[in-house]
Amino acid sequence: MRKRLVLLAFVAAVSLVSAAPAQPGKKAPAPKEEAKPDASKAAKAELDKADKPIAGGDADAASTGPDDLGAPPPKTVTEQKPEQKPSPLTPKPEEFPSGVAKPPAFEYDKLLGDIAALRSRVAALTTTLFASKLRVVVETKGDDARLASFNITLDDGVVFTAPARFSAEDERTVYEHAVAPGHHVVGVEIERYDARNKEYRTWQSSRFSVVIPENKLVHAHLVVVDDSDMADDFPSDADGEYDLRVKLRARVVQ
Repeated sequence: MRKRLVLLAFVAAVSLVSAAPAQPGKKAPAPKEEAKPDASKAAKAELDKADKPIAGGDADAASTGPDDLGAPPPKTVTEQKPEQKPSPLTPKPEEFPSGVAKPPAFEYDKLLGDIAALRSRVAALTTTLFASKLRVVVETKGDDARLASFNITLDDGVVFTAPARFSAEDERTVYEHAVAPGHHVVGVEIERYDARNKEYRTWQSSRFSVVIPENKLVHAHLVVVDDSDMADDFPSDADGEYDLRVKLRARVVQ
């Protein structure tokens, strides 16, 4: 009887053990495994170590990567655009004067006075040295012609400049002075416009050779004639004419 009870108790225990895994929601505990090092953590540590700057070296070189890549390439200097480059004629800052006193201003009034005095002395000396003289007389003709500019030259030097609204319908002496005997060149430079229409202008330049005898006075009579009808005829019938003449008569009077 006792053996039978022991056998029944054994059978009941075995049935209970075999039914335990079939219960829902419960799992058997997994066997414990030995702890292994995390591969991702090791890789991250290696990257952090490579990113840290090398002690005593260039921070920029260390940040670029491991040492086997070499030093970074040198930085190239950016060139200035042509329009931003200074001219080679521009002085450098160190070339500018610093603390140097400015030169005194020129005394223009005194300088002009000296020039006028020098001219007077030259004129007096010329009169003393040369007894020969040249007189230039001007006469202008033309009802509608107006002078914008009028210059008389002697040997390429201006000896008379007409003032504004200059007119010489009657003969006007514009130059008389002692000169060296021999050949001289008298010139006339004229700019004219028509009183009827100022858009019609003329420019004229003439040169005349004159011989001054020794110890003589030569009278040079310049006649400027303008009989142009361009400003009157051309606007009306598209046909006009410029008629310009400069005449010189020279004669010994003394």
